This record gives sequence, structure tokens and C-alpha cells, in this order.
Amino acid sequence: MHDLVPTRGCCVTVAGREGIGQVLDVQTNDSGVFDARVQWAGDGSQAWVPVDKLSPGFTRGMDVQDVPRSRVRGTLGAGKVVVTRQIGHTYQVLVDFPEDGRQVWLPFQNLKRIAGPEHRFITGKFGAEGDAERFRLRNLSRAIEMWNENTGSLSHLDIDPLPHQIHLVHHILASGNLNWLIADDVGLGKTIEVGMLLSALNQRGNFKRVLIVTPAGLVKPWQEEMRFKFRMDDFRIYGRDFEINEPYQWKLYDRVIASLDRLKLEEHLNSVMQAEPWDLVIFDEAHRLSRRQWGQKFEAADRFKLAAAMRERTDSLLLLTATPHQGMQDKFQALLELIRPDLRPEIQTLTLNPEVLRGMVYRNQKAYVTDAEGNFIFKGKITRSIDVPQTEEESAFDEALRKYLREGYAAGHAKGRAGIAIGFVMTVYRKLAASSINAIHTALVRRLNRLKSELDTSRTTASSAEEDDRFAGEAEEMFEAVETSAAQFFLGEIEMLGALIAQSTALLGKDGKTTHFVEQLIREIVTPNPRERVVIFTEYRATQEHLSNVLEARFGADRVNVIHGGLNQDDRIAEIASFESTGQFLISTEAGGEGINLQRHCHIMVNFDLPWNPMRLVQRVGRLYRYGQENNVVVFNVHCAQSLDAEILKTMYVRLQQVVADMAHVSDEFNQGMEDEILGEVADLLDVERILENALSAGVSRTQQDIEAALEAARSASEVQRDLFKHFAGFDPDETPNELPITHQHVQSFVLGMFEILGIEIAERQFGGRVLNLRLPEYVSRDLHMTASRMRVTFDRELGQSRPDVEVIDLSSRLMRYLISTARQHEFGGLSAGIDLPDSKALVTAMLRWQNEQGRRMRQEFTAFRINEALEVDCNPSEFSTWLLQPAKDAPAKPMREETRTLRDRVYSSMDARFDEVRNVDLHPENRQWISGGWC
Repeated sequence: MHDLVPTRGCCVTVAGREGIGQVLDVQTNDSGVFDARVQWAGDGSQAWVPVDKLSPGFTRGMDVQDVPRSRVRGTLGAGKVVVTRQIGHTYQVLVDFPEDGRQVWLPFQNLKRIAGPEHRFITGKFGAEGDAERFRLRNLSRAIEMWNENTGSLSHLDIDPLPHQIHLVHHILASGNLNWLIADDVGLGKTIEVGMLLSALNQRGNFKRVLIVTPAGLVKPWQEEMRFKFRMDDFRIYGRDFEINEPYQWKLYDRVIASLDRLKLEEHLNSVMQAEPWDLVIFDEAHRLSRRQWGQKFEAADRFKLAAAMRERTDSLLLLTATPHQGMQDKFQALLELIRPDLRPEIQTLTLNPEVLRGMVYRNQKAYVTDAEGNFIFKGKITRSIDVPQTEEESAFDEALRKYLREGYAAGHAKGRAGIAIGFVMTVYRKLAASSINAIHTALVRRLNRLKSELDTSRTTASSAEEDDRFAGEAEEMFEAVETSAAQFFLGEIEMLGALIAQSTALLGKDGKTTHFVEQLIREIVTPNPRERVVIFTEYRATQEHLSNVLEARFGADRVNVIHGGLNQDDRIAEIASFESTGQFLISTEAGGEGINLQRHCHIMVNFDLPWNPMRLVQRVGRLYRYGQENNVVVFNVHCAQSLDAEILKTMYVRLQQVVADMAHVSDEFNQGMEDEILGEVADLLDVERILENALSAGVSRTQQDIEAALEAARSASEVQRDLFKHFAGFDPDETPNELPITHQHVQSFVLGMFEILGIEIAERQFGGRVLNLRLPEYVSRDLHMTASRMRVTFDRELGQSRPDVEVIDLSSRLMRYLISTARQHEFGGLSAGIDLPDSKALVTAMLRWQNEQGRRMRQEFTAFRINEALEVDCNPSEFSTWLLQPAKDAPAKPMREETRTLRDRVYSSMDARFDEVRNVDLHPENRQWISGGWC
């Protein structure tokens, strides 16, 4: 049959003749029948044999390569023969392809025998001159690709990943499952870690469908992070980039980002539950997923119900939060059960076996993270309290307002449950008064207008369909306007409001807090540097509008930008971009307390008002005090010293800092990084609002006692929590001692070595040598599908971002992928060589792979085994990593056949030891594949 003509190199046998032969050539005879010229292994003789007389001569364990007959089909690569069979009137060979982890039945005629690296090692068969360099480049191509697959650290990023980020990704991937709670401190780059993780999974190719669920305000930032830092431009935002009208439409979208509060709504939840299963689901800000336990009963919020539903649609669930515990053991355990429902009994008895956490929670701490050189990356933070004295007029207004508040609280208390809303309004007024004269004045005028049925409620905040607690302050401003009746809270309220409004009107435009802020604080900041950028936080829109007007009048409208809950995502992005390019002052409500990162352009923050919830202050500071900040962060807290609530807030924050500082002492040393971490923990556990609500009637002395009691309770809870945190997995520089260290220097050495082999000429170096102008051989241009023979490349990521005509060489670039693919081909050579590796007798490299219990590949490693003169095997020696950095020269070597088999057995024993070292309940050995063998 003409379609069964054997390829050159095919192993064959013929009935009636012993031994096997190898096809050298094929031609048609005079009768039009195909004959094959076969060379027989026994005596080396050759004979022409009709192809229909040939049967397979392949035996178990032979190295073979698939040779496609179609010019448009790529080869399946190299594999090993498992067994042959006859089916119908044809013969087939089962070939194991370890690269793909599959076995395929192929026509024997499509296979040719090759000499694989193990065979070459045993027989001492070397290639041509220069094979040592090809040996180095072949191994570098594997080492680089595997290090990136296991860490994501060599993919396209606009920053160099930090050690703690690399180790986190490596730890999760090496664990054999993707069900983890990532609990890094604020500002350590959880989004970067997820991007690196997804880059690594992309390279594996078996995690394609990914769903990221995040608060509404963060959907666009997530999309931009994935697009611009990782070149994952296929993520689509549900409800923004696409809608789903029929369940089958979910098949069109494999990479989705969705709002937490949109997806929890019944119609959207029902829709997404009908989508195909997801390979990976990620929940950002997972502390918002709340389930509380009351006795034997559970009460789950809609957000938690969404997460529980998605747990049923995926095998892999990642939760991200900087505050995993929040002093609520039941809520924390609920998150853990989402991650590992199979470990529910252990989670329910967490206090008895906390060590189970090490396999579920990973936490990096600011106190310990460093850059690649071992330097601590956080430069420090300075906090200054700005006390603004009250004028007589302000004191009089403050006293009159307190009288109004006491009347309101009393009226609310007298009405029982029906008066709860009145008490809430009084509390809001206190917060507004502590913020600014303008904020309380606006609220009082709005209240009076409501009583006179003249209120305009047209201004709104964030969409109610997608609730976001970052907009809580703005919602409080409008609460009494839309939620309370237009009846007086108490008799005489209208008259009292009129008097208060008259007093506050007289203070507008000349209140001491604003004057001190602009004339002293801002002047002090901008005098040394007239273009110094400043982020200003306030909880309320009225205060924001006031500050915006004042700063615009002084510095110009083009220098002032604002962020609040009334802006859509595009407007928010535009305001931030304007601030970072031409602006100077960014005034933000709590809408900017999460999700915006300003550390690269600003290091000064002003809190014009102090939030009653200390965690919000920590979140504000986290916008600047995060990785990438190259300066000391300076935080100014502004408040009026004589007002009751401001004084209580100041007392509370001062004592909070003292408590945190005490806890941050380790032995006799003070750890500032730990102080910042503990501050977030204690603030998250501190219930301040209840204390402040009672302060008006309790008095200063009692309130201070309440603060001390609350701080002590938070301290105790934090210590319990920190004891639990000790059992989390975390950054360990010694975690990968047995793995080959690979760096960007290896990437450069590999690329330059491949240029030399392939004849790619560096015609010119520009920008101090950072940009290479390449002249490509014709065949390389053709392989890259390029019409031009010139190309500009760089290893410098930052430079590549600023010059679109320059391609950054990383694991995502087309040139790099081509170089790696070329170096891995069997025809490239380098499968064996004589090499000059000191203190070594031989060196073998291999790919080791592990799978889960259902056969899905979960981990693979590039591993080098060095054998010394004492026949001891050393796994991944650092000397080999160093050797890979420089071009290699051929070294003479004459291995003995009996010796090679002994060394091979030693290597196999070391491979088995490595399999056992890594193996766990989620990881099982899959296969091993020799890459090369060298004699030293």
C-alpha cells in the first residue's frame, strides 16, 4: 500500500530472517511496487525488500521519533516504544511520549529509531565538535522553561518579582493542589503573585478556564494588571465586556473577572452555575465572605453562598485576603472549609491540630520580605499628628452641636427599636462634625430642608446593585435624607437646627482646620518641592468638595483630582492617571481605600479626618506603603484638639500605636516591619464604634477606660491569632535547596549562545548596550514568519515598555519561544558530550514529573544529577548552575561500557529518591525523561 511506505530510519523485520534492520531508502521498482533498502544489524548487509513484506522491528524501550507525512503537521516528538500490535492487516506501535504524558498508537512506518540521551550515555556515543555548547544550551532551554513554569518569575512582567513572591508561587505549585488561602500583608503584591501563578499554569497548558471574583471597584484594576503586567489580554469583565443571555454562551469565555456583589445576585448566580466547570476560581478580598456559627447552626451571607456554590464548580479554589482571621474563629474556619472541604473534621478541631494550616494557608509578612539582594524592601513610615486649636466660635458651635446630639440620642432611646435610626443619624452627625464644618453644615441644612419637605436627593453614591463597603461613609451622609421620616426627632428640633446652621454658616470659609491645612501643612509640604504630590483622605463627599474647591482656588483646577463612589470605573481610572501625570493633589473618600496603588508617584498622605474604624486608616496608608515605594511614607493626621470626638479619636490612635509598638518588640530589638503588620491585625480586631457611640454620655474618663479595655481585648485576640499564624506556610529561603537556581543571567546567556549557533548577528548595540539590533538569517526570519530580516530586542523590561518598537526577550516573546523550541529538538544535538565540570565524573539531566490521583500532571522539575569520583550522586549542584552561565568547550572523555551502566543505576536510584521526597497525598510519580548525559 503506497500510504504505508516506511520512513527512513524505520526499524523492520522480514519473515524468514532473524534480526532487525533499518530502512535507508525507498523507491519504486519496474512493476511500480515500493521497495525499501534495508541495512541489517547483524552483518551490516543491505538488501531491497518489497515494503509489503516488512513488519515492525521496534522493541520495548527503543527511542523513536514520529515523522509526520503531512507537511502541515508537526512531529509528536521523541518517545519510547511500549509494545506493538497487529490490527486488521496493519501493524502499530504504542509509543510513550513523556513530554505530553500520553501514549499513542502509531503506524510503525511513521517511526524512525533515534539514539536518545540514555542510550548515548551508556554507549559513550558523542556527537560532532561543539556538542558541549549545544549540551549547555539544550539544558538551559529546559532549566529556564521549568523554573518559569514552577514560579512564573521569568514571564512578562513590568517589575522584577521579589523572592517572597517567587517562593509563594513555587510553594503552591509544588504542593500538588491549588486550594490555598493567600494571606499576605497589605502591600506585598497578592495580585502579582496570582499573575505569576497564572503565567506558570499557562505554560503547563492544563488550567485554561479561570474565574476571578473581586469587589466591584477592583474588576478593572485586575483586568489591567493581567493585561499589562502579564500579557493576559483575554480576561473579560462579566457585565462590562460581555453579557450572558443563554447558558451556552459561557463557553465563549474562558478567562472571566466578575464583581462579587453582581455575581451573588440570584439571576447572575443561576447563570454562572450553568457554565462549564472552571479549572481555577479566585476570590479576592475573601474576608468579605462571611459565615458565622451559632451553636450548631450556620448563618451565611450571600457572598459566602456564592463562594460555596462556585466551590462545587471547580477543583481548585484560591482565596486572597490580608485579614484572614479577624478575631472570629468560626468565620476563619468557614474560609478554610471552602478551600479544603475534605479536611472539615481537622478544621473543626483546629485548636487541637493547627499544623493542618501549613497545607492550606500561605502568609508573607512585611517584617521579613526582602529584595533579591537580601535588603528589606519597606523603607519605613513616619506618622505625625497635626493638632489644630479651636477658635471661640468653633468651640461655641461644638458645644451647641453636642446639646443637639444629646437631645437626639435621648429621643431615639425613648422610642426603643423605632428610634434606632435616630441614634444612627446622631452618630453620623458626630462623624461629619469631626471631618469638617462644611460636612456637618451640609448635613444640617439637608436635615432642615427635609423637615420642610424641600430636600433634593438627586445625588447618589455607588450602585445599590453592587454594594461596596468602601462607600459606607458616603452612604452615611445620605442616610437620614432618604431613610428617615420628615418628622422632628424631638420637639424644638427645627429651631435648634436653625441656630446651628447660622453658627456653621458663619464658620464656612474660615474654619481653623482648613486654614491650618492649607496655610501651614500644605505649604510645609510643597515649599521644598513645589510639585510634590499629596494624597488626601476623607470619609465624606461634602468635605471632599470643600477641600477640592480650596485647593483648586490656590493651585489651579488642573492640579486637583478626586475619587469617590459616584465615579464609574473609567472616570476613576482617568482621575488616577491625571494625578500621576500632571496632577498634584488627589482627594479620595474611602472609595480609594482599596484597589488603587499610588506608591510609584507619591509618598505623602494627609488624613483630613480620622475614621472611627482603625482598619480603614490602615487600608488608606496601604495605598502608599507597599512594594515599589522608594521613599519613607509620611502620614499626617489632622484633627481639632478641643472637640470631644476628635480628642477621643486621637487618644485611641495614640494608645493603639503604643500597644502595637510594645507588641513589635522581639527580645530587646524593635522591628518596624512587624509593627506595621501588627497594627493591621489589632486594628482589624478593635471595635471602636461602640465606644465612641457611648462617649457622649459616658464622659472622657469612662471613655478612656473603655478604650483601654477594648485595646486589651484586641491585644489578646491578636496574640491568639499570631499563635495561629505561626502554623501558616510562609517565605522560607531554604525551601528549594534541592532545586537548580535559575536567574535572568541564565536567560541572557542562553539567548546569546543561541544567537551564535543560529548565526543571528548583533549588528549594533544601543542605549548603553541595552538594545540589540539583530540581523536574522533568512531561515530564521521565515521560521518566525517575518518579512524583515532586522529585529530590535532588549532584556530590560522597563526600557521595552517605553519603546514599542523593541521586543522584550522573556518567556512570552516569540523570539525566545523559537530559541527554546529549537534547542529542544532532537536534531539540535547536545544529547551527550564531553564537558569540563570540576570535581565530577559524569552528569545526567532529566525531567521528573508528578500527577494527581486522576492522572492530571501537577508538577515537573528539571533536575541535574552529578556523579563524583567516589560515585556519589549530587542533586542539582550549584556548580552546574554556574557552569551553565558561560559558553562550554568540548572536553575529552572515554567512558567504559561497564562503568556507564553502574552510573546509570546510581542516577536512577537518585531519581527514585527525589520522587519519594516530593510525593504526598496530592502528588504521585508520573514519569522520568532523560534530557542529556555528559562525561567530565
